[in-house]
Amino acid sequence: MKINSTGMPAGNITIDKSKTVKEENPFNVSDKLEGSASHDSGLMKDLKNLSELSKKTSSSGETFVDMPKTIYFKTTQNDQYSLGDGFDGSRDIVAVGSHEGSPAEPYHFIVKFRDLQSNAELGNLDTYVLLDMGKGTKTELPDGVKGKTEKPWQLAIAAYDSKNFNVYDDKGNALDKSIVKNLKYDSAKGTLEFDVDKGALRERGWQDLKGMDMQVFTTKDFVKQPADTIDRAPDKPWAKGGTMARQLNTNPYENPDKIEDWGGKDIYFVFTDRFSDGDTTNNINVDKKDLGKFHGGDLQGVIDKLDYIKDLGMSSIWLSPTMENQDFFVNENNAGYHYYWPVDMFKVDKHLGDMSKFEEMVSKAHEKGIDVLLDIPLNHLAWEHPLKKDKPEWFHNIGDVKNWDDPYEAENGSIFGLPDLAQEKPEVYDYLLNAAKFWMDKGIDGFRLDAVKNIHFPFWSKFDQEVHQYATEKLGKPDFYLIGECFDGRVDKVNDYQREDMDGLFAYPEKFVTHEVIAHDGSMKKLAAVVDEGNKKYQSPELMGGFIDNHDTERFISACGGNRDKFKLALDFLYTVNRIPTIYYGTEVAMDATPPPGQENVGWPATSRKDMEWGKDPDMLKHFTKLSSLRNSSEALKHGDFKEMWVDDKVYAYGRNHPLQEGVVVLNNGYDGQQRDIPLTPENRLIKDGTVLVDSLTGEKVTVQNGRIHVNVPAKGARIFFPEA
Repeated sequence: MKINSTGMPAGNITIDKSKTVKEENPFNVSDKLEGSASHDSGLMKDLKNLSELSKKTSSSGETFVDMPKTIYFKTTQNDQYSLGDGFDGSRDIVAVGSHEGSPAEPYHFIVKFRDLQSNAELGNLDTYVLLDMGKGTKTELPDGVKGKTEKPWQLAIAAYDSKNFNVYDDKGNALDKSIVKNLKYDSAKGTLEFDVDKGALRERGWQDLKGMDMQVFTTKDFVKQPADTIDRAPDKPWAKGGTMARQLNTNPYENPDKIEDWGGKDIYFVFTDRFSDGDTTNNINVDKKDLGKFHGGDLQGVIDKLDYIKDLGMSSIWLSPTMENQDFFVNENNAGYHYYWPVDMFKVDKHLGDMSKFEEMVSKAHEKGIDVLLDIPLNHLAWEHPLKKDKPEWFHNIGDVKNWDDPYEAENGSIFGLPDLAQEKPEVYDYLLNAAKFWMDKGIDGFRLDAVKNIHFPFWSKFDQEVHQYATEKLGKPDFYLIGECFDGRVDKVNDYQREDMDGLFAYPEKFVTHEVIAHDGSMKKLAAVVDEGNKKYQSPELMGGFIDNHDTERFISACGGNRDKFKLALDFLYTVNRIPTIYYGTEVAMDATPPPGQENVGWPATSRKDMEWGKDPDMLKHFTKLSSLRNSSEALKHGDFKEMWVDDKVYAYGRNHPLQEGVVVLNNGYDGQQRDIPLTPENRLIKDGTVLVDSLTGEKVTVQNGRIHVNVPAKGARIFFPEA
């Protein structure tokens, strides 16, 4: 972008001189940040404290500034204050966005609602957008709404309906409404959109290319209290003394790291004992021919393979537990190679290395831009843990769980005889929280929480919030990520835990249905149904961990009988649906669960825990890395809204729509090629008649005609379309 003699931008803001902002499109793909890291989740940590944007000089001597002028921020859903009037979903904010545009354009704003009913704004919804250019003085909410903001605001837009709105300053004065243009509620899109004149913003201290702070809330007409805000669920004003705390900056660089950034990441699950043996000096009781014994994988092995993980395109690793573990149970044929039998929560197990090696692993992962999630078992300890003898009152004693669907039994019973901790006791809670803080202090970026439905439900709300508070206030990590394992096929059951401030959980309901539908030729309607249910019920669908196999399940390639097309289709789905792709080690090379010689009588999950088979399937690895690279470079796939566009028994099509980019995914679960005419939806802003779409897998092109995309999808195949550059 040129800078003229006045210091103001000249002409259109641009990344590529050959591309200009299209006036008819308020969110333009040319505004993407050039050269962003492959794992950029929208807020690059190395730029988060920049107050001055870097300048670049072209070969002609012209100075250009790269500025990502668009934000699109997903908020938690199903967390509004419920009034039970049938319009709660219309007041539930699920995303907010803004776009600066060129200096001559107005500033564009958008608010998206979970379920905006037609005419909801006529009596059941008012929306308020509060802006601060750095000189705000007012914290009371406008229009006499009860509550306040933690930080002051300068300008308030109160949108009552598409024809009636007010604009206020921080002195309480009603301003000339011509400041705001094109205000419209649109139930088809589920949005409120409007433009703000930049002259009015500049008069109040805003400068071009500088961000402004934004807060958003909704109310019901004449009910003078917020119904929803952009605060996370535990921090809503009705839980915090009436205060709205969260602000977003319209300049992405000036926003702090957020837990929502994890929606653009991916996770590689390192089952350490079976991954890589990097240090043979700690190979104690190792027998690599027996799946029931230690195989020698260790922390040095993880360090040695960080470049491999990075080259896969992965932005984080989930590491199986590292705590000192009980070696065997009953006999040497039943080893604790998985490290879920802790005897000391504050030490590294001798088979893996030591604490200095753990810290080295974390440090070197961070050097490569890889976050570290540590698996932490909080449900139980090992039989040989000293506390079993010293503190018998710390444990439940009702015997093993027999009915896993009985909450009392699941929370108070033992898993295969393991001593079950009584987390409801304050001293047990403190012990577990201190253990968590101990590992947090070692530099990790989050926890994988084991067996969450086997722990007293009230434990999680307090634990999750205290972990987040410690991470934010003591460690400076507001994006410390908690993802839980609730081994259950019911969306409602899994969602219960996300509501308790657990950032995400592994999406077991989708995993089970993916096996049923893609591995075993079920109807795509069932897959679409479970995705739709999750998208409606999960508080943050995009923070849920999608997966097709792990250490407790059969590997997908075995579940589908070795059918490579089915396996690729499952990966195509995993990498394009709005979940965090979570990859079990070896899935990228189609590792199977076939028992090795001499282990034919060992069933899975043991056979799903074989040693990593390096270089097993180059063709599958190529397909995997293509998908990984595609998602890492796509704002639509990382952060876009999800919109079902078509489903029948064989074909499932959906859009991923972000203000900067739109994509269309078509999956064919049939054994024959399928043709469909996929209709566009109101959410499509960038894809329209005449748009040429390119399939990212094959390069095949198709032109949108008459509001439809004519697709020809091969048997057990996929098309992943984006507009031609």
